[in-house]
Amino acid sequence: MTDNTTNAAKPAGARRSPFRLLWPIGLGLLVGSALYGGYIYWTQHKAQQALADAPGDADMAKPAADECAIARAALAAAHAAKSDKAWQAGAGVQEMSLAIYSKVINPADVAGYTDDEADNLRSKAGADWRWCPGMAAFLGGLGWSQMGPGDNGVAVLGLGRPGMNKTGDEARVYEAFLSPNAGGALHVTRGPWLATLHKGPTGAWQVAATDDLKRANP
Repeated sequence: MTDNTTNAAKPAGARRSPFRLLWPIGLGLLVGSALYGGYIYWTQHKAQQALADAPGDADMAKPAADECAIARAALAAAHAAKSDKAWQAGAGVQEMSLAIYSKVINPADVAGYTDDEADNLRSKAGADWRWCPGMAAFLGGLGWSQMGPGDNGVAVLGLGRPGMNKTGDEARVYEAFLSPNAGGALHVTRGPWLATLHKGPTGAWQVAATDDLKRANP
């Protein structure tokens, strides 16, 4: 008698899902990406830290702490108003920085200073903004290029040292945007301006007004 019963084949073993092979690959990619990202962050941080620690010109004056704070406030205001992008677009350049040396001016040639501010400004020699702690990192946060010797033909915002009043709660700063000409020499293409800053109760400086000036000064 013929047995027509179908014999069930014994499983050779549980078949492995191909998706089980993907998670170690994905984990490896994730770990590798994290390590690479950490390496890039570390190298950029070290490079930025090295720039921040680079000393200024020993023959130039060091700005006082309030002057550095005023300079940062002026730069932050220009960036917040998107003036920096407008200046670059108007000059046909893709990057800008802060001029390393302060603009030295005669306050008698610039209307707008109070007597106290003018007297304070006259007593100040040219300064190197690289002496301001953390200025390189601050510029990087604005998306600006780092300061370089001779400004390397990069467009810059030139700042004068602030003229402070006697009570120390108001300051005025000369500003001018300079961009390279066909020969690479920097010249004023926007401004100059005179920015007025006030010191708040917390000690933070803020730009209160910016006035256009005649281009009598380079």
